[in-house]
Amino acid sequence: MTTAMVTLRPLDAVADLTLLHGWMQEPHVSPWWNLAGPPERTAAYLAGAAALAHQRSWVGAVGDEPFAYVETYTVSDDPLAAHYDAQPGDRGWHILVGPASQLGTGAARALARLVVDRLLDEPGATRVLCEPDARNARMLAFCAAVGGERIATLTLPDKTAALIAWTPGDLAQRARSPRPGAVG
Repeated sequence: MTTAMVTLRPLDAVADLTLLHGWMQEPHVSPWWNLAGPPERTAAYLAGAAALAHQRSWVGAVGDEPFAYVETYTVSDDPLAAHYDAQPGDRGWHILVGPASQLGTGAARALARLVVDRLLDEPGATRVLCEPDARNARMLAFCAAVGGERIATLTLPDKTAALIAWTPGDLAQRARSPRPGAVG
């Protein structure tokens, strides 16, 4: 059996624009990210994300094939913190899987475990959160499948969100799963 590795690399907002713009047009992505349209719309979003000191943007790949966009951030410096009892050690993340052919392959699960583990390894991190749209059943099931627990429902300016959390105690549960980053 061959095992491919899932990796993360920093997003290059210029070099990766065509890739990300294409993903934003995908029917399984566009309703949740609301960035379908001309490339300039995606470029403006990526430039805005790059300007945020508390956030980093990444491209996830299986081997040499990019398949996901990930954002990681410090919640205390993010507008999300105003909508729940944010803790200083909270870290957040967002993910989208671009190519529909990658849905259900296990690559996104491996990437999620990698991201959550890396965020929990940051100094001072105590919890990892994401806040998908509460109507996004596929994302809610995905979060549960990778050890996330729904802890609240939030009314945000642009959506009603499910607040999903992972804690260091979840690491033991994930340790029984394939190692972070492994797809096979």
